[in-house]
Amino acid sequence: MYKNLVKNKKFLLLSTGGFISSIGDYLYNIGLVVYLYSITNSIGTVALMWLSRGILRIPVQYIAGIIADRYNKKRIIVLTNLISGPIALSLIFVNEKTVWISFLIAFLLQSLDDIDVCSENAILPELVNKEELSYSNSVFSFLSSTCVFLSPAIGGLIYKLYGSRILFVINGVSFLVSGMLLSLIKYKHVINEEKPNKGGIIKDGIEGCKVLSRFVNVKTVFLIMTAFAIMGRFFETYKIAVADILLKLMPEDIIFFDYALAVGGLLVPIFIKLLSRYREISIFVMSSIIISIGYIGFGYSHNTIVTLIILVFLGIFQNLQGLYTRTIIQKTIPLEYIGRVFSFYKIVLTLFALLGIVAATPLYNAIGIGKSFLVIAIISILLCMVYMLKGKAKQVFSDNR
Repeated sequence: MYKNLVKNKKFLLLSTGGFISSIGDYLYNIGLVVYLYSITNSIGTVALMWLSRGILRIPVQYIAGIIADRYNKKRIIVLTNLISGPIALSLIFVNEKTVWISFLIAFLLQSLDDIDVCSENAILPELVNKEELSYSNSVFSFLSSTCVFLSPAIGGLIYKLYGSRILFVINGVSFLVSGMLLSLIKYKHVINEEKPNKGGIIKDGIEGCKVLSRFVNVKTVFLIMTAFAIMGRFFETYKIAVADILLKLMPEDIIFFDYALAVGGLLVPIFIKLLSRYREISIFVMSSIIISIGYIGFGYSHNTIVTLIILVFLGIFQNLQGLYTRTIIQKTIPLEYIGRVFSFYKIVLTLFALLGIVAATPLYNAIGIGKSFLVIAIISILLCMVYMLKGKAKQVFSDNR
């Protein structure tokens, strides 16, 4: 399957363009956080930037799905990258007096990224065969893990040598290069003449919800992933406390957590081969159970080596969970609704991630790190078990007929 993808020029252009812009994005995120903190000397400013991005992106995510389903997906992907370039470059003019502009720029870049990612997910089933979707998504997962693995070291070195503004320049250039590469994809936009796009924004959204409600596997993915959106925010909030309190490390040593997760992500293509004979939804559910157990271990571990091993496994199974989520949606949902379903998925994750941000500190103060992970992990495992028991019950019922 991977050999076929290498020969697919459309897929190569899509993945290469996405990889280039992703490296720029990771460097930009490093530069923005460091720059905001350096000019304001306030963690609150950084937290406000992330929180505002999370809240404001919800309506954009809704619109992103409708745009992906209504219009030429290739044109959307190219335009979002080309427009993002000069916007990213404008960050070099922000200073102490105009720091509020960085919030606006961050929101614009996040919004364009949401539209871009939604359209990329929607266009992929039109560029590769259905049987190649899980392998295609594993390539994107591998490239993302490569970005995570390379970017902190590269970004840190460039920042020390040249400062944060050069990171903004690299990000802007990466968008422009990516946009030019993506423009080379040979793609014909097919308009569905039977169902012309004359509905309003609300009507289009309702149609997408109705389609989503017809597919049990997709609904299962949505439900289970709500717990992981919360646990993901717990991880980001608690990891510095795990390093400091549980492992007695320096705060900056949390970078090794990201490296361990990235190493796990790099191993995913091997697992795709090994698991190819199993159903996508089965792999998704088992990955979810393993991730839940991994988070419990992370919250209670007092040994650095054990923690890093746990994170490698989390990196493997989180990437499997993510890529099979995309594959299940892409294989199940009709092409004309994929954009909207992906946008609803992102909205659900964002809402529950915000819930995780709000709940993390009170839970930490009330019951500690380990028990906070344990509570949500048990809920996620129960959701997985309910799905598995329902599947077995259906099988028994059909066998007895």
